[in-house]
Amino acid sequence: MSEVIILKSEYQELLETFSRIPPQFGSDIVRSAKHIAIKINLCDYRPPETGATTRADFLDAFLDWIETHGSHPEIYVVESDASRARPDLIRNWLGITPIIEKHGAMWVNLSKDKWTKKKIKGTKFHHIKVPKTIETSDLLISMAKLKTHSLTTMSGSLKNMYGCIMTSNKIQFHDFLDQAIVDACTAMPPKLSVIDGIIGMGGPKGPVDGVPIHAGVVIAGLDPVAVDAAAARIMGLNPKKIRHLTLAEKARLGKIEFNAVGDGIPKDLPNFEINEIYRSILKVGSTIARKSISWG
Repeated sequence: MSEVIILKSEYQELLETFSRIPPQFGSDIVRSAKHIAIKINLCDYRPPETGATTRADFLDAFLDWIETHGSHPEIYVVESDASRARPDLIRNWLGITPIIEKHGAMWVNLSKDKWTKKKIKGTKFHHIKVPKTIETSDLLISMAKLKTHSLTTMSGSLKNMYGCIMTSNKIQFHDFLDQAIVDACTAMPPKLSVIDGIIGMGGPKGPVDGVPIHAGVVIAGLDPVAVDAAAARIMGLNPKKIRHLTLAEKARLGKIEFNAVGDGIPKDLPNFEINEIYRSILKVGSTIARKSISWG
């Protein structure tokens, strides 16, 4: 059973929060890493108070933590283009660029990166283009947000890694999104997962158009499936009923069963306003819209 650390935190406490992460949850592997790639979440033009996107202060504190424990690694902060998003612009708008420069890190838009084709035993993909920055990194980190998702129920570490697929036309994979998430993680598995759940996103319109939810937690671990399972529990969800988590466990990407350490699962769980009926309606509507676009 994998251990997942859950720490209560607010954004102004992040330096102290990250200092509480035990060595076995990351600092040991950070110390030996020479090339670190951090996949952030710039999924749309949404300010950080919405809970949709990576906050500059969260990235800043995390890079401070890496600098404390690392041996002067090369650090790459990465994201790719999406149907609705151009991260080269969003990173400037959200104040991410000054943080990258402050720490001497480098920005890489994965959609513009060189790549190699990787053969995998996937459920839908047999080959995936892996960006060079990820292929050459010895520590790949998923820095995700704690969010609901109209198609996959939740968005966490695994769904964040789906964003490493290089094409901007990722909507073409939405008819089999759960499988595509698992195949992406099979090709590009994160070695460390960190979820910002201080302000997440709830409601059936997540991960972009939902409502901000204050959960006041940071979740981290080496097993991305276990980390997402813990995130699901905090959101009031049963991780065994989330399809991409069960598929990921079957693909041996990790285990759903976990042991929560640190502050553990909060006793008073926040209400993530999950309405399954409304979410199902949105999911059907999204499918119809995608088919209309492809037919048109």
